[in-house]
Formats: sequence, C-alpha cells, structure tokens
Amino acid sequence: MGAEKDIVKGTIGDVKKEIRKLDSVDYEAIIEAEKKGKNRKTLLEWLETKKQESMEEEAEEKPEEKKVKEIPVERVMFYGRKKLSKDEERLYRIRFREKKAMPRFMRQEFTKLKRLRDVWRKPKGEDSKQAEGKRGKPRNPSIGYKKRKETRGLHPSGFHPFRIHNVAELDKINPEKEAAIIAGSVGRRKRNEIIKAANKSRITILNPRRGEIQEE
Repeated sequence: MGAEKDIVKGTIGDVKKEIRKLDSVDYEAIIEAEKKGKNRKTLLEWLETKKQESMEEEAEEKPEEKKVKEIPVERVMFYGRKKLSKDEERLYRIRFREKKAMPRFMRQEFTKLKRLRDVWRKPKGEDSKQAEGKRGKPRNPSIGYKKRKETRGLHPSGFHPFRIHNVAELDKINPEKEAAIIAGSVGRRKRNEIIKAANKSRITILNPRRGEIQEE
C-alpha cells in the first residue's frame, strides 16, 4: 500500500505518468489509496476507465475454455478397390480406353481469355465457329461420346457410386456392385451411424475421412 500512496502524492498528470511507467498496475490498490488521500474525482474516473480496459484485455488474452464433448469417430471397415471378376476386369479396361479417347471439352475462348474458368459452357453467338463445329475448333459434347451402359458412371474402384445422406438410403445399395459416398453435408454424429450400419451390411465407403480407416 505504501507504493500506491507514493504514486498518488503528486498532481493528476504526475500520477498518470508514474502509472504508464509500470509494467503491471494494481488499479484497485491505487484507487483505494486515492480515496483515502485527496479523493480527486477526475483521477478516480480515469483510474476506473483504465481498470476496465485492463480487465477487457485480460479477458481477450485468456478466453474461457468451453468444455466441448468430443464425439468418437467410427471406423470404416470396408473401403478401397473392388476385387474384379474377369468380366468386370474387361469392362474396367473398356472404361479406361473410353476415358482416354474422350476429348477435352473446352469453353469457347478459354485459351485466349485469362478470366475464364476451365468449366464447360455451351458456345453461343451467331458467328460462333465452335458452335457450328468448324474444323480446328474445340469439340462440343454430343451423343456420340456417350459411354456404354455397363461402364457408365463406374468409379475407379470398380463400384458404381451411390451418394447417401442417412442410414435409410443404405438399404438401396447392392454391396456387390455399388458403394456408398457419404454426402459432405452429413455431420459427425449421423456419419458415425451410417458407417456403423455400412460395416454391418458389408458396404464399401469410397470417401473415408482422416481417422476413420480401420487400422490393421
């Protein structure tokens, strides 16, 4: 208390200067010393303001840790590439050849304008050479590029992907031919339920997240 009495002995300006020199300030003790001494209203108001500011700074530096209950992660037992039969291996090779033969469908003026994104847009305009299918211009999607029914939509894993949002949709999947892709909008709790049901039904999940793969 003696140090605080020495601080508040001088004028208001001197008191402020002394306080600014200190690394850590006990505003409560200084306010008590001022009240017992000269009890200057202006200085007390300034000290109260500085006290409030220091409390807010401490609260920002040390936020209260909220106890969040962590939801355990369910492990995926079935994932990866399918074991293909001879017929399925043949279809897989056909799919690879079809994909290799497929041209790159480029947006009109994509190679000339930097602002355009590499996404397909139908060419438009009365004088569009690409829309007319002129020689030397990028090709346009047409029915001739359609893949055969057996390989259409086939995932690189050998399964036909099936996007699901809940446990009920797993009943529509044939585990021998189809695999599940869990929608990105599904939360942790519901995702755990889907994984648990998929493991029980021996359904492959094509998009396991980090920490979900069953360790051998």
